[in-house]
Amino acid sequence: MSKRILILTPNPDHPSHHGRWPYVLDGYREALAGIDAEIFDQPWSDPVTEDYDLIVPLVAWGYHNAPDDFRAAMTRLAGRRVFNPPEIVNWNVDKRYLRDLADAGVRIIPTVFVDQVTDEAVARARLDFGQQALVLKPVVSAGAKNTLIWEGDSLSAFTGGAPDVEDRKAMPPEDAAMIQPFMPAIRSEGEWSLLYFAGEFSHAVLKTPKSGDFRSQPDYDANLRVLDAPAAARALADAAIDFIGRDRLLYARIDMVRASDDGFCLMEMELIEPDLYLTYDPEAAMRFKDAFETALHVCGCSGHDHAHGHHDH
Repeated sequence: MSKRILILTPNPDHPSHHGRWPYVLDGYREALAGIDAEIFDQPWSDPVTEDYDLIVPLVAWGYHNAPDDFRAAMTRLAGRRVFNPPEIVNWNVDKRYLRDLADAGVRIIPTVFVDQVTDEAVARARLDFGQQALVLKPVVSAGAKNTLIWEGDSLSAFTGGAPDVEDRKAMPPEDAAMIQPFMPAIRSEGEWSLLYFAGEFSHAVLKTPKSGDFRSQPDYDANLRVLDAPAAARALADAAIDFIGRDRLLYARIDMVRASDDGFCLMEMELIEPDLYLTYDPEAAMRFKDAFETALHVCGCSGHDHAHGHHDH
């Protein structure tokens, strides 16, 4: 009997459901063509009532619109074969996970976490970082939402930044947020994304923002190309993957930027619904499919079997 894979998709009640995710899902179906499994999909917000050999939150866009609901939905899947496992996904929802990586010695962009972005917090961060240009972003966010470069004086004078994908003005984060120094290499070189499938390195993509922008997502017309990952970038990504445990990840995207000392700083570790850039490397889809084959046929991808690895936060 063929196996059954369930891919989780956006909540129909959220704006992300009106986006281009069906094309992304089609792309994954195409990459998995020929696998010995039927592929199903349903919104992450619906209860999973049937049995599946593997459940993946790979297209769970919009989780950041209702992070508590999403975490609860993932927690309800505990005990099923979910990859990436619910406890890792739930940890990855809130960017304060970066503190855990930093504590473990993984180099991140210097970051101050605040309950609210205030003029005082901004002034303190400028003193700490020794520079005027800061990046403000919510701790729960996706697709550069409410993320902006701030060089101004008082946030009360803020009138709105560049429009985001949904054509709203990018506004400063309202709740818990992170404040980071703006990294000039984002504009000059771009952001590196290193992709891993089943814990093994697959390919690296350099995403360079269009002129005058700092956002490296394809949604903002950035230029993406597959390149050999610099050795220092690879070492940083490996350290981040090893922190979680290679046997605990079906897919991962590690985003980083070059620092002024030519080393790299981790920006984010995307373990929920990252764009895996399969179309940029002719062999990436094959490695992706192989990882799924392995996950279907190897026991022990649920969180319970790896209590020795990453702990709950």
